[in-house]
Amino acid sequence: MQTGELFDSAEILPGSLRDFIAITEVDHADLLVANLFKRKFGHPPPAYPRHLVAFYRDPMGGLHLAGYSHMMPFGDVYLSGGSCTNGETARLMSPGERDALRSAGGLWFHLLKYAFRKYADCCDAFFGHCGDPRALEVALAAGFVQTEHEHVIVHWHKPLHPNIRRALLAKVHALGAF
Repeated sequence: MQTGELFDSAEILPGSLRDFIAITEVDHADLLVANLFKRKFGHPPPAYPRHLVAFYRDPMGGLHLAGYSHMMPFGDVYLSGGSCTNGETARLMSPGERDALRSAGGLWFHLLKYAFRKYADCCDAFFGHCGDPRALEVALAAGFVQTEHEHVIVHWHKPLHPNIRRALLAKVHALGAF
């Protein structure tokens, strides 16, 4: 499995967030994300790689899990799922930090932007399954587009022949919700 591009997450974050938000990939989500993921989804996080975490750095320098997203390699595409944010960490932020994060598109927006850059050379497209109107709004702002299949969204980040696009979409649609 390709490792993806190595870069500083500050490169994809606006200046207003760089002092208190950091995004990175971790090999195993269980230690950092298990409690949040179980609280949000009722089961442990996926056991396979491509775990993206966002941290909030408090004024004393402590790090707190702010958000999580998983990108699952599925042949020649990546499936985006399991994304969640930590309300407890959001409450630790100052009102100014929360406003800056909201104004910059929110945490999931930046987790997606990080994934799109990091894994661009690892897949032909990114797919998501999104039924929540607010999440869809964020996904579309980050670069996803809706497809003709309800809830299936895609980020086409490289030129592909229309037949290839149709085949990839059909493959992902055949999965159902993921």
